[in-house]
Amino acid sequence: MRSLSKAENKHYINAVFGSGDGIWDWDLRTDKIYLSENLKKILGYTDNQIGSNPQEWISRIYYKDRRKFKSKLQKCLSGIYDLLELECRMVHSDGSLRWMWIRGSIKRNIRGEVIRICGLQTDINSRKIDELQQTKLLHEYRFALASEKLLMEELDRKNRELTELSITDGLTGLFNHRFLQDRFDFELKRVRRYGGDLSCMLIDIDHFKRINDTCGHQFGDSVLRQLATIMKTRSREIDICGRYGGEEFMIITNLKADDALRYATKLHTAIEEHPFKNGSTNIKVTVSIGIAEYRSDVKFKQQLIERADNALYQAKKDGRNLIRIWKELDYQYDKVLDRSGIEELKLKFEQMSKQMRNTYIESTNVLIKAIDAKDPLAKEHSQNVSVYATQIAKALKLKESEIEIISSAALLHDVGKISIRDEILSKKDKLTFAELQTLKRHPEIGVNILRELKFLEKELPIILHHHERYDGTGYPHGLKGREIPLGSRIIAVADSFDAMVSGRSYKKKISWRAALEELKKGCNTQFAPEVVEAFLKVQRSKKNAALKKVGKQ
Repeated sequence: MRSLSKAENKHYINAVFGSGDGIWDWDLRTDKIYLSENLKKILGYTDNQIGSNPQEWISRIYYKDRRKFKSKLQKCLSGIYDLLELECRMVHSDGSLRWMWIRGSIKRNIRGEVIRICGLQTDINSRKIDELQQTKLLHEYRFALASEKLLMEELDRKNRELTELSITDGLTGLFNHRFLQDRFDFELKRVRRYGGDLSCMLIDIDHFKRINDTCGHQFGDSVLRQLATIMKTRSREIDICGRYGGEEFMIITNLKADDALRYATKLHTAIEEHPFKNGSTNIKVTVSIGIAEYRSDVKFKQQLIERADNALYQAKKDGRNLIRIWKELDYQYDKVLDRSGIEELKLKFEQMSKQMRNTYIESTNVLIKAIDAKDPLAKEHSQNVSVYATQIAKALKLKESEIEIISSAALLHDVGKISIRDEILSKKDKLTFAELQTLKRHPEIGVNILRELKFLEKELPIILHHHERYDGTGYPHGLKGREIPLGSRIIAVADSFDAMVSGRSYKKKISWRAALEELKKGCNTQFAPEVVEAFLKVQRSKKNAALKKVGKQ
């Protein structure tokens, strides 16, 4: 750094004194410090009240800031920094704290050793107080904004709650009648203007008055709540589910009638299989469902609701626990048709249908045996599965009509294998991934083969899902627990048991006892526990009967 000329030095001194800053100059060789008169004045002292000991100056730095000053000073002395600069508080002679801005630079000798450090000290107390005040005001402003935001969020939440309460049924948590009416208007305008699909579904609990009279109104309320939960969990977010009134519910959905029927069937099955419990009371509940889809002749929402209500009435009239879709011809002819003799005609048709069904199933035995014959060890497999499934269904005390359906479904469960190549079905080695995926298609293929046979419509879902697993890892749809039709759960046990005791081309047979143990191990993972328990009960009964017979001999 070059030396200043006399003129420059004079200007520099005038500028320093004119600024009001204090000068300090610390000679490290003598450990003496020069403090200018102005610096002492800033701190409220006269010229002779502070000596040349550096500690007298440092000791007047507020104790909370002193460590920061010493740390920066030490880094300058050790050569890390060439400049010292910090803002700190110093104790005034009147005991108050004043903010100071201290800065300085180091000077070295020819060996690079630090020999002195000198600089300026400026009183920044007024500016610092203003800054702190501004910071405080800014903090208060931010706090006020945050409080206002929280208040607005709380008001918004309360408004949403009030809105939700105004459109929600208090008992079930579904949308209420008022909301359903308003939303129906909107959906009808939408579909009339932009096109698309729209269906109305009315769901009515069968014999609800009897439930209230027998089990009490509290249990009746519990049934309504549980039914609402099933509807919410089985529906999509875009399906509008609500309580239409009393024990009647409505679903507004953007589906065609056929798709709405599939949706209603899943819902109907879930309700039928759900155990409605409240304390020690446990009953089965069924519902009747009426469906009507939007057509171009529908001008008002009430027309569509009336059609769904007519379909619901038909479901009730036909025996309840049914689903019916509104069809225009049904209601046109109903007005002019002579109803006499219809019941007798219906009975005759039912008998004919039953005869056709039995004839078809007997005829398919030849086909079933041909399928089973593809694997020599699977001989009589379908008949065996049908026998076991029937035994389980009877042990579960199902209705005779249900047992007959399960028995038929068990007989036909592998009909889809007719399209699987023989080399896959009889392969002794492990199947490849592609071969396994082909084999897994046989339930769907079987359903497609049988789909057009209306008298087997109740067997179809059982056949389709007989390879589902109780833990949800089966196929084709990964259904879990009671999502799987009861008949499918029964056939899964019967099918696996016969495969184990008969053996397959790729797997040796095992004993009956070992097979029963495998069923126990598969409870809650592959198999439904109540079905396995029923099958074990059947086997125990057969064993006891055999022992009694031997005892009599």
